[in-house]
Amino acid sequence: MRDKGLMFDINVSALQEFITEPWKHGPHFKALKYILSDSKVLDVGCSKGYIADLLKFKKCYVVGIEKDKPTSNIARKYCNEVITTDIENFAELPYPDGFFDFILCLDVLEHIARPDIILDKLRNYLSNNGSIIVSLPNIARFENRLKLLFGKFDYNEKASAFNKGHLRFFTLKTAKDLVQSAGFRIIKIEYTGLCSIVKVFPALTAFQFLLVAKKNILFECTKKDKKEISWTR
Repeated sequence: MRDKGLMFDINVSALQEFITEPWKHGPHFKALKYILSDSKVLDVGCSKGYIADLLKFKKCYVVGIEKDKPTSNIARKYCNEVITTDIENFAELPYPDGFFDFILCLDVLEHIARPDIILDKLRNYLSNNGSIIVSLPNIARFENRLKLLFGKFDYNEKASAFNKGHLRFFTLKTAKDLVQSAGFRIIKIEYTGLCSIVKVFPALTAFQFLLVAKKNILFECTKKDKKEISWTR
């Protein structure tokens, strides 16, 4: 019998404890300011409903998605609705197209094998005037570069770019590429951690990138044209 777990065993409870309260230089605090009052919000990877609890004062209707059942049960105390499912496996959500004013993907897409496919699906549920807000860790931070320079890439269970639950890794360029390739137009990029304080060299100093985006209408039209062409063949 093994005395300790395998290398990529993940302590879900430990991951949930990373988020305790908003830090003004963190992604959750920065994301909240973009969400308007009385909005319908989809929080992908809602954890224990932390964001929904903070949005109460804005009177938002919050739907959370969380795959861990015990965690989703806690989230029901704060979210208006919770869908217990693995976001990677969902075929469709029980809401009409364009239902949500805001979709949040905060600290979640790096844990998914195909975040591009997830963003492409989620776009259908965003209203034409709505915004999607995505945060992604910066693998190219200066301390990460130094570690790699000396041959160190040690997975851990900390809130870091080397968290063992991360399947995808992003620089500023690839973070933008991911969002844009899924049919969104980026309207704002913010930086967390040290970069939020010193405000220089974001590719080197940002802990995470926070991207605020809207539907790319040209992408929507192109996709529609392709569907019409495929039907005529």
